[in-house]
Amino acid sequence: MTTGNLPASAAVLAARARWARQRRRLMAYGQWDPFMPAEPVRAHLQALAAAGMPRKGVEQALGLQPNALRHVTRGTYGYEPGKKVTREIGQAVLGFWPKLEDFPDSATVDPTGTRRRVEALAVVGWSRAELAKRAGRPYCSFKNSLRFERTSVPVAKLVVRLYDELWNQRPEDHGIRAWAAERCRRQARAAGFHGPLAWDDDLIDNPSALPQTDAQVSLLAQGENLAARFLLGESVILDAAARREVLLYLMEWADLTVEQVAERLEMTEAAVSRAWERAKEKACEDDRTVPWRRAYVSQQLRNSVAAA
Repeated sequence: MTTGNLPASAAVLAARARWARQRRRLMAYGQWDPFMPAEPVRAHLQALAAAGMPRKGVEQALGLQPNALRHVTRGTYGYEPGKKVTREIGQAVLGFWPKLEDFPDSATVDPTGTRRRVEALAVVGWSRAELAKRAGRPYCSFKNSLRFERTSVPVAKLVVRLYDELWNQRPEDHGIRAWAAERCRRQARAAGFHGPLAWDDDLIDNPSALPQTDAQVSLLAQGENLAARFLLGESVILDAAARREVLLYLMEWADLTVEQVAERLEMTEAAVSRAWERAKEKACEDDRTVPWRRAYVSQQLRNSVAAA
């Protein structure tokens, strides 16, 4: 069997053989169900388009063939949009939400994530006026950019940079008067804003996502025991709950730096730090033992031991 003009590799042949055995086994048990309804996938694609990510962008981000999703959204060759889609593609689409870096600077995006970040910083004590000053933008321009139905990608990226820089910084430690920071916090609480620890970084831009205080656990996954299977080296798609479980295990029990944990989970270092702080805060609220870095040994300690 060949792929194009090149013979298939041994790994490809082995993968095809495993897939064929799995297919025969499931068919024998009457469990072969390779398709799923296309309507939820179509609705998710429409939500992605409303957020500024076109169908072609989704196909490119997921590594699909061009027009692989066209039959879901528009139909092909004069036929109506399909009623079924392969389960593999459908689950990949349903599990995808674009990150800010996926958009070009000329695009506009849903302002939800930008507003949530500004509101979260207000809970910490950073006012919009101070954020505009740090961003080097006129206050009125910065404030108005948060009111539009769409936000430009450069403004959104600017707010992300401020958020990553200031989410765990007290304004009082940076020259802001205490009364001004406290007034900002008081107004944020009165408005019902949620702080940085209430948001997962991979969900904060999703308009349908809820803060940690009242969010429902996502059921999108590839079976059970995702965290354990991931830690054992299996290639699985982690949902939000499984990703959080893996992160907590690596931070508490693995001798890895924050940078290494972030790289393994394809997250930013700031996102890992926020999730770790959120877990410790939750443990305090529930009167449980606060997790700590049991296995990690700093490079400085390694060097001192080696020198001794």
